[in-house]
Amino acid sequence: MESRTYGNTNKGYAATNATPSARRSTQMERARRHAIGVSAALMVVMLTIAVVFTSLAINSGRRPRGGDQSPGDETPVWVPIVFTMPVSGEFDIIRYFSDELQWNETAGGWTGHRAVTIAVGQGTPVLATYAGTITNIINDSLEGTIIEITHRDGVVTKYMGLASNVNVARGATVQRGQQIGVVGGRPVDHKDGPHVKIEVFKDGVKVNPADYIPNLDSGNK
Repeated sequence: MESRTYGNTNKGYAATNATPSARRSTQMERARRHAIGVSAALMVVMLTIAVVFTSLAINSGRRPRGGDQSPGDETPVWVPIVFTMPVSGEFDIIRYFSDELQWNETAGGWTGHRAVTIAVGQGTPVLATYAGTITNIINDSLEGTIIEITHRDGVVTKYMGLASNVNVARGATVQRGQQIGVVGGRPVDHKDGPHVKIEVFKDGVKVNPADYIPNLDSGNK
């Protein structure tokens, strides 16, 4: 008796002889699946781009603060401001910062002293205690030449008692330890001999220079 198998033959026949309508339906289904795959890929790319740009925007909005560097320079980690001494070599601190009254020989009375006065030899180089910008130079008949330096984080220093022949100009950028002038003395305190007086401001308020100069209160270095 003859045996016949129809299963595989019928499937091949059906695939080969599908109606035009069925073929179009199959093609449309493939196209739909392809479109879905492309859309999903595009969505992943767009989400990745959005995350990258959001991260960049957040980072650019932060205000990094650097250490010993000029205004405008930035490092990603905040570093505390540490001053160097405004003079090098031998010196003598004749008046420390104090809110209490101190005897002033020139004035002949008791006065407060919200600064540090350092006695040194005539012509001793005066140094910038920290990096910053020269924001003012004044020739004063009582205080001698005054140089003002604006640092970062709202810190400003003033150096009084310099000679008129300074080494810098207004608007110049200076580095920590750079010479800005030489000691000429303060006429108002001429009895103390040649010396330089330094004032430090934080956000417009006078503060103790010892807050920024290590071991200043311990005496001469």
